[in-house]
Amino acid sequence: MAGVFLWDTPRLRRLDVGDESLKQQASDVVEQNFPECRGKVLFVHLVRWNIGVAQFPPGRLREMTALRQQLAAWTAPLDLCGDYLDGLSSEGALRTGEEAADRIAKKLKRH
Repeated sequence: MAGVFLWDTPRLRRLDVGDESLKQQASDVVEQNFPECRGKVLFVHLVRWNIGVAQFPPGRLREMTALRQQLAAWTAPLDLCGDYLDGLSSEGALRTGEEAADRIAKKLKRH
């Protein structure tokens, strides 16, 4: 399973195109990035997000990696987690929540 995010730009007006066109564009992205999947895409599940969804610039994953490393060594009596730290990723929110819970539990054991 792969997730493909297509957003509207002045050059690519994706809000104005039909579902089948977006599905084909998503399939093309997968096949370009994973050549072994060429001709093997079984289906595309399309979700149209509201126009206000945040879009993150290149480098966001490096920033998140650095932040998570800083949080791992953080000694403050509170912690942070959630998808607001990781873009539109519910898996990222779950993982940062688990990491925060582990850190809090370790801090509580020390006191």
